[in-house]
Amino acid sequence: MKYVTNKEEGIIYTKRPGAYAIVVEKNSDKVGIVTNGKDYFYLGGGIEEGETNLQALARELIEEAGSTLKNIKEFESVGDYIYDEEKGYFDVVANVYIAEFDQKITEPIEKDHFVIWVNPEEYADRMCRPWQKYIMQEYIKEYRK
Repeated sequence: MKYVTNKEEGIIYTKRPGAYAIVVEKNSDKVGIVTNGKDYFYLGGGIEEGETNLQALARELIEEAGSTLKNIKEFESVGDYIYDEEKGYFDVVANVYIAEFDQKITEPIEKDHFVIWVNPEEYADRMCRPWQKYIMQEYIKEYRK
């Protein structure tokens, strides 16, 4: 697994495994990402104790989009050492999948998150974290030849 940033000396990082999806729009070149009006990031989030990657991804999709996924396939795992002003230092391990929306089953729980459909080439450098930028660039290399 590749880390996209270096660990800072003397910092204690909290492990934070997560599961995320690049949601592809069928018959389109666009992918679904999330915005809170300021930042751009992938659908998904942290894996809670006792959850598998796919269980966490399913839970996060309900919270953020109110939808289930289909045609889920593993893409890549990547690490990043990050600092969050509110929560501190994290050693993020992001397990990323490529999938499609399946069924809308409820309204999203997280009302400040909105799914938008974007051209990956236009948004790769706008993603919130270095690992997210890296993953979008890898997606472009792999699927947008």
